[in-house]
Amino acid sequence: MKKCMALITALVLLLSLGLTSASALAEEQVTLKFWHIWPTDRMAQIVDDYIAIYEAEHPNIHIEPSAYQEVDYQTQKLPIACSTKSQGDVFFCWGGGAAKTYVDAGAVLKLDDYLAKYNVYDDILEGTLTYGTYDGGVYGLPLKQWAGVLFCNQELFDEYGVAIPTTWDEMMTAVETFRANGVTPLVLGAKDAWHIGMIQNALAVRTAGPDYVNAALSGEATMNTEEIVRSAQLLVDLNNAGAFCNGTLGVSSEEAQEEFYMGMVAMYFGGSWCASGCDSPDNDLVGKVTVAPLPVVEGGKGDETTYSGGVIDFMMVNAATEHPDEAFDFALGMTKYMSQECYKIGDSLPAWKLGEIDEAEVSPTLIAIKDLIQNSTGYVLAWDTFLAGAAIDAHYQALQGLIAGTMTPEEFAVAMDEAVVAMYAQD
Repeated sequence: MKKCMALITALVLLLSLGLTSASALAEEQVTLKFWHIWPTDRMAQIVDDYIAIYEAEHPNIHIEPSAYQEVDYQTQKLPIACSTKSQGDVFFCWGGGAAKTYVDAGAVLKLDDYLAKYNVYDDILEGTLTYGTYDGGVYGLPLKQWAGVLFCNQELFDEYGVAIPTTWDEMMTAVETFRANGVTPLVLGAKDAWHIGMIQNALAVRTAGPDYVNAALSGEATMNTEEIVRSAQLLVDLNNAGAFCNGTLGVSSEEAQEEFYMGMVAMYFGGSWCASGCDSPDNDLVGKVTVAPLPVVEGGKGDETTYSGGVIDFMMVNAATEHPDEAFDFALGMTKYMSQECYKIGDSLPAWKLGEIDEAEVSPTLIAIKDLIQNSTGYVLAWDTFLAGAAIDAHYQALQGLIAGTMTPEEFAVAMDEAVVAMYAQD
């Protein structure tokens, strides 16, 4: 009996030591560095709000955020840091070709085991992991979805008796009518080449169809086709018809967007994130915006149910983090929170099953976009997020060449094909 009691006492002591050790581990002070691209405005507030929530729920974890300007982050800060795995423990990144280089370099943590361990798959909307998946492994948590749509100032359409265009012929008629009445038909911030790409990429979905464009961007088909040439030609036709303001190559994307928000322009083709600006009381468009698909092109292979868009924004975890479980937990929470809050403010469509949301809190324009795309049949990401490195530069130069008149649509298709072939030849 004495031996038995002694054994029990020893076991209790060992167990208590084990519990104490586990408790100490749980209370270990952890600092996670978080890199993102929202230094100001409402997105920055959403980030800060969740950090406060998370730290309150996890008093032993401190989040150290670093916010960078998007272009510098994409072109300099993140590529340099990922080459040495010195980016944040958790960091924002674009999927598709943008993250492929970092995944291939071993700078990004593979998340499959964590997704299974914490039963995350049931909460993710179908298809949202596609562009964060590489060689069958998941490396990114989807932040939000977007769709490219035509934002129309209904007040101007009514004033000049113009119908919202559904075909390309109607689009060109609308351009001619507005231009004849001294109204800029379609604002474009061509100083930022990606803004030109918003229109040309969407036109390629119309002319070539989403399946073909996705195949071409993946290196499985040629870019040098009549359909890709036609997408570039339609962009040139818009420019030649006076769709854009004079000196559009000197106008930034932000300046173009503000012109539309001020009620000075009839149409704006942009991502669903523009919904928040359309509904902002600081602008002149509240209650005046109608959203529509980009008009269909006669003979094109993409109909009104196909869109530019999808999921390209992801939260990723540094493969070199010393705290992978905590980093994943924070990344998961931040992703879900931002997905919900971004939907509420009209920035984007959610990538997660968010449960019941009072749509009175949501941008009316974003709800209209959600309703518009509910029967969508295909998407293509913006080309500059699908491509990588020199291929992006080649795309930007070709786009600005189309607007400047220094590159023909035929030369555009050749340049894009050469850029894509060269990109995949480096893999």
